[in-house]
Amino acid sequence: MSTVQITGPTYGRKLVTGFLRSNGYSLGERSVRTSLLEISPFYVAQRRAGFERNTNPSAYYAEYAGHKLHMDQNEKITEFGVTEVLASDGFSGKIIAFALMPFKNNLLIYDNVYKSTCLKYGLFDQIRVDFGKEFYLCLYHQENVKQYRTNTNRPEYIQTMSRQNHAAEKKWVEVNSRINYPLKCVLRKMSDDFEIDMNDPVTKFCVSTLTMACCNIGFQHLIPSWNAYSIPGKGIPDRLFASNLHTQRFPSILFPPSEVVAEQYIQDGGSLTMPGPCGIDPLEWDQALKERRDVLFSQVFPDINPIMFCLVNGNPLYFKDALITYMYINITSALSS
Repeated sequence: MSTVQITGPTYGRKLVTGFLRSNGYSLGERSVRTSLLEISPFYVAQRRAGFERNTNPSAYYAEYAGHKLHMDQNEKITEFGVTEVLASDGFSGKIIAFALMPFKNNLLIYDNVYKSTCLKYGLFDQIRVDFGKEFYLCLYHQENVKQYRTNTNRPEYIQTMSRQNHAAEKKWVEVNSRINYPLKCVLRKMSDDFEIDMNDPVTKFCVSTLTMACCNIGFQHLIPSWNAYSIPGKGIPDRLFASNLHTQRFPSILFPPSEVVAEQYIQDGGSLTMPGPCGIDPLEWDQALKERRDVLFSQVFPDINPIMFCLVNGNPLYFKDALITYMYINITSALSS
């Protein structure tokens, strides 16, 4: 399968170069640009006509990698049961971690974004987030361990308006065009055509499950591409991060499981709202049927990667077939139990 078939029309020469680098191919941007003009001239014209990156008008400063950890959430496709959270380093621009969940969830964000980052790369000096309640647990624990930071003279976290969290907001422009909008378009069309009913809890579960799986595929390709492409005036995020990281790593005992931290937070007077499930899994209480469901689906769709690859290249039929098949398997399995 060619690179263009995987990435779709929104990857330009820079991100395609990053994608190739992340897969072990060393090519210059000029060569990639020439190839893209030959292979997919229509996609090139699309990008020139409509896709422009937002720029940050105000000055930004991070002293080194490990100074600022930007975290932000995206709810572009929450109506279909997917919320996204990203963490990136302010100095290098490297995307450090991401998490997908049906709804904003303090415990999942702590475990899959904040804790995983600290254990893999070390404790950052400062967390930068907006005023969303979904980051309360991360901020609480950052305050608990603030004495272990490289520079303890800085505030351990800063909350700003979402539009002022530029380093995080900028990433969503890329994510939305390359992952969220293709998914949102096909799901909106299916909803308008009464092929799916998001008021039905089983349908809601099925849509959320498959959409999240497709989002994960998109992120698995976008993040290495982003981290390996050359940012004008800065350099390649992966290299900048590796050569300028100033953090200390600590044993996992310093970062307890989210359930433990949540209990401490509540004991200290905090409160957390725990989101419920997204819809209803009709096979929730039958592990054997859940495993059979996965087997049946994999027999029809042994590899789900092409579902997303087709979608970003303007062919939603494979995604629609996969979703309808998944819904059918769930309903028939529930009725037969």
